[in-house]
Amino acid sequence: MDASEINNMKCCKETDLNEDPKIIGNDLQMIRDWLRKQPHLKVREDDASLLIFLRSSKYSIQRAKEKLDNYYSMVTLLPEFFANRDPFAPDIQELLRVGTMVPLPNTIGDCGPRIILFAFDYDADLVPYTTLIKACLMLLDILMVEDLNTVVSGVYLLSDPAKCALNYILQFTPSYISKHVYCMETGYPLRLKGIQVENCPAAMEAAVRFLRNYLNGKISKRLHVYSADSNPNGLKKEIPLELMPIEYGGKNGSMKELGVIWKKKMESYSEWFRDGTKYKTNESLRTGMPKTTDNELGIDGSFRKLVID
Repeated sequence: MDASEINNMKCCKETDLNEDPKIIGNDLQMIRDWLRKQPHLKVREDDASLLIFLRSSKYSIQRAKEKLDNYYSMVTLLPEFFANRDPFAPDIQELLRVGTMVPLPNTIGDCGPRIILFAFDYDADLVPYTTLIKACLMLLDILMVEDLNTVVSGVYLLSDPAKCALNYILQFTPSYISKHVYCMETGYPLRLKGIQVENCPAAMEAAVRFLRNYLNGKISKRLHVYSADSNPNGLKKEIPLELMPIEYGGKNGSMKELGVIWKKKMESYSEWFRDGTKYKTNESLRTGMPKTTDNELGIDGSFRKLVID
């Protein structure tokens, strides 16, 4: 199997969803009617963009409204992650050059979750943790636009911190971890199906324990951590060996080739990210109490539940 074949994304198709165009059209119109009554919300209103929220909500209009508000509020509340989203910025270019943050071609099942690999092979001075978070969220945006598996079935994160330097681990502060979790669990309209950590060094264990405390109960139970000395032949893991990249002994894409592909892909979205800066909330126009980082991100990691009228 050559690189071009092994790196071809396996994607769920629209015909697999058995959608009724008439019902979908009515649902989208109901969402648009609601948006006109929300002066604080400025969102992408084209069919494709709104369908992301409807599909990820299992066609619940109420839940789609909540996810729309959550997503665009997140953009406003966390400018450190959503301002200056430039794929050609030096720090993001360095991350893309290393090429170890990539979606894998084959999913968990035909229309199952997309696996995203994160390996921490970065210089902490050139690619700080905040850049990693920003690039991670940019990648999620691209997948939301292009990959139905991500939208319908969610994502499964595969992390390998084997090469994570101590000065990088020291950047994993409670504030940044809680904000990262907020984005993944609440801000993005995607289901986080699980997290598998490979080759976890002892120095990383405290950060992983802290992460578990911030995850909600369901996802906390789906966080699976394996040390470097775990026996790969005698241990059945959540992501089977054949769905790992070839560098890990699997058959699910070459990291070297995928890194090149996704560097070009993210760069191709430069204008899309630049245009996206105008889509967010204006909390001064929100009916009722405005959202703030204080009332959205509690010190215990809990988030205020959104009420939609």
